[in-house]
Amino acid sequence: MEEIKETVYSVTKRILIKLDALSDQPTGKAYLAKIRNSIGKSINEATDVWQILFENLPEEFLSETKKPKIEELAILTSIQMYALHKQGNDLKLYSDEDAKFKNIGYSLRKLKLDTSSVSINKRFNSMITSTTFEELSNHLRSLIKILKSKFPDMFVDYALLADDLFSYLKGYDQDVRLRWSREYYKMNSKGENNNE
Repeated sequence: MEEIKETVYSVTKRILIKLDALSDQPTGKAYLAKIRNSIGKSINEATDVWQILFENLPEEFLSETKKPKIEELAILTSIQMYALHKQGNDLKLYSDEDAKFKNIGYSLRKLKLDTSSVSINKRFNSMITSTTFEELSNHLRSLIKILKSKFPDMFVDYALLADDLFSYLKGYDQDVRLRWSREYYKMNSKGENNNE
C-alpha cells in the first residue's frame, strides 16, 4: 500500500480540526492564547507553540537549522490568524464543508460589501502588493482583526490560506495575489460589480 504524502493543506487542516474540537475546553483556550501570543515573534522565539506545531508536522516539513522551512512558516502563520479570529468567539470556525476551496479574497470580500469599500480596498491592495512575507502577514493580520470584529462567524479556509502562504513563500507570489484578487473583486451572481 502506497503511503499518502502529507501536504501543507492536510497538515494545517488536521491542526485546525484539533484546535476547533478543543476550543471550548481550558486546554484548547490555553493553546489558542499561546498561538496568539506568538504573533510577531520569530519561530525561534515562539517556544510556547513548538509543541502544537512540531508534533503535527511530518519530518520533511521540519528544518534542521535555525532557519525555519517555508512549510513551518506557512502553517504557523495560518494557525496564528485562526487563533486571532477565534479569540472571544465560541463558534466553530473551521469546517470541511463550508466555502470549500475559496481563498482569503472570498472571505474578505464580505468586508468590502459591508463597510467602506475604499478603506478595505486600500488595505487589501496593500496586502497583495506586499514585497515581503512579513509585510504580507502584518496586513493579513490587520484584515483578519477587522473581519473578526465585523463578522466573527465568517468562514475562512485557514488550511487553504496556509497552502497559499506556502505558494507565496515558494516564489509563486504573483499567482497567489491573482487568485486572491479574483475572489475579492469578482462580480456577484447578478453580474454586478460588488462595489456597487
